[in-house]
Amino acid sequence: MSNRIEKPMLTSNQLVRKMRDDKGITFKYVTEEKAEEYLTNVNNYMRTASYRQNYQKYLQGTNKGKYIELDFAYLQELSTIDMHFRFLVSRMCIDIEQALKVKLIRDIGEDNLSNGYDIVEAFLSKNPFVVSKLEAAAASPFTGDLICKYFTIHNVFNSKKNKYDRKIVAYDDCPVWVLCEILTFGDFLYLYEFYYQGKSGQIPTALINLVRSLRNGTAHNNCILANLRHGTSMPPRQIREAVKEIPFITTSQRQKKLSCRPMLEFVTMVYLYNQVVTEKVKYHRIKELKRLFFVRMPEKKGFFEKNELIRSNYEFACKIIQGFC
Repeated sequence: MSNRIEKPMLTSNQLVRKMRDDKGITFKYVTEEKAEEYLTNVNNYMRTASYRQNYQKYLQGTNKGKYIELDFAYLQELSTIDMHFRFLVSRMCIDIEQALKVKLIRDIGEDNLSNGYDIVEAFLSKNPFVVSKLEAAAASPFTGDLICKYFTIHNVFNSKKNKYDRKIVAYDDCPVWVLCEILTFGDFLYLYEFYYQGKSGQIPTALINLVRSLRNGTAHNNCILANLRHGTSMPPRQIREAVKEIPFITTSQRQKKLSCRPMLEFVTMVYLYNQVVTEKVKYHRIKELKRLFFVRMPEKKGFFEKNELIRSNYEFACKIIQGFC
């Protein structure tokens, strides 16, 4: 059956009644009228309700299928915490990306076998899909000037589209420090892996990809903390070993929490941040991170004292911050 019939668009009033009557969500701290106003003007139902995945349902009895001890205010607070979390994590991921670019450029500059241009030529010749992305980005107001300056571009008529396309016909005049500025994080990782292949000093791309995944989630404003259940991921060996060194984290905690994808990405980000970011930047950002976790997040901790999943994930994240930072 079509979703148009099964899931018709509902008004805020209808959504509130659905949460109350069908989902068992209470309104002890926020009136139903205020909840309607919130869903109309502040946050939509799908995003707000997504955090209900962190709550269990009654499996039998008259309340079967309804959520256990879930109030609308809890969903609001989780949504607000997630917003603060996304903003800070996004900046931290960008700091890591910048630090990796600086490291790559520095290592190439100190490499007697590279002049900063040949690595670009070799990389792009073996990765034509990256060249295609650069051609598309040539019209961008942010990267277009650099691409047009350092690449030879011709307008080639495309008979199928009946229009001219920009085609990069030469890229031997682009240095690596320019290429790093115009590549996406994902394509930069291809360059990173290409250069360090067979060399020492490489941070495993499996770790960086976890940070990139988290960065992409925050950049697209996804609800990062919507599902904190474990059993969805396998941590890389380096992360397992690093967390194992934190004495106040048990084996059971480590195994459970690192199998939760959002937690694994967060742990990896904090670990890499401590490894690659400069001390000055690290000092200020870690200060912000501690303020978020140890000051802002506990403001309404009473909301979540009975939710073991949320509480244990929060406590684990705090231990990670204390252990790594």
